[in-house]
Amino acid sequence: MKCKLTHPLWTHLPALLIILAAAVFTVKAMPLPDPAPVHFDLSGQPNAYGSPWTGSALLLGLSSGFLILSAWLDELWARQEKKKTFNWMSLFDEFAIGSMCGVQIAYINTLASPQPVFPFPWVAMVTVCGLGTGLAVALEILRPYRHYERKSIVEDTGQISDEITRIIKSGQPLAYRESQNPPYAGALAVIVPLILIVAAIFTWAALAWLSVILGVIALGMISTYGGFCTQVTRDFITVRIGVLGIKLLQLKTSDIAAVEVHSFSPLRDFGGYGIRFNREMQAYYLQGDRGVKITARDGKKYLIGSDHPEHLAAVIDLVRA
Repeated sequence: MKCKLTHPLWTHLPALLIILAAAVFTVKAMPLPDPAPVHFDLSGQPNAYGSPWTGSALLLGLSSGFLILSAWLDELWARQEKKKTFNWMSLFDEFAIGSMCGVQIAYINTLASPQPVFPFPWVAMVTVCGLGTGLAVALEILRPYRHYERKSIVEDTGQISDEITRIIKSGQPLAYRESQNPPYAGALAVIVPLILIVAAIFTWAALAWLSVILGVIALGMISTYGGFCTQVTRDFITVRIGVLGIKLLQLKTSDIAAVEVHSFSPLRDFGGYGIRFNREMQAYYLQGDRGVKITARDGKKYLIGSDHPEHLAAVIDLVRA
């Protein structure tokens, strides 16, 4: 079945034009000196030399990645709209890409100088970001609203409620588990770390400190592989992440005052996916727009994302009784 986009792709033209401009600017400056200054001190004087293509490829590659990420986030935003609202997140790619490509353009200009000095390129960054963001604001205003029909299936909880009730009355151990591990989360936990590791290898000779940072980020992202897992026992509700089962949240069932199925807008209410907070509650989810809202006796509220929210809410409601 053909997937129809709700968010028009032409709103990403400013970011795409910025990447193309930086790429053309780089190509027109060829041949680049090799070795060339690849690192500068606070005064702008070069203090390390290497291939100019390492940093250039990294900046342009990251810019392309930001463009793809922004297109995905904007599509999610459009599918969660109940009416046309200005999507400030749509300016994310112009700001990030404008900053990186502004640095790239200033760096290429520096290489053309017989005595290269590279002070922080505020002017290039502000100019590129300003032009790209200004055009992006205009396109976001012109973006049409397209209603997206989302169908939610309310599941019958009779069978699982009977089973949990039977286990509780019999005194048997209770361990209800369910997970949220959408394909995109698994892909991000594998593909992005691989890209970061490759970048760390290529930048090691010139920027060892940057390689270490990239390696640490890569390891952190790999540890999230496996998504979120929620477990309910007689005494606790626990949310863990990744293959290591890192504990994110643990609530005593005796401390729960209320539980209910809750519909929400991931981007509008929390600004994204993962571990989130707003003024009302803490949230843990990777997909969907429905979950289980738990209110503790101390007034704190928690939202646990679930692919089967009716089931999860029914189990928690039974064990807290």
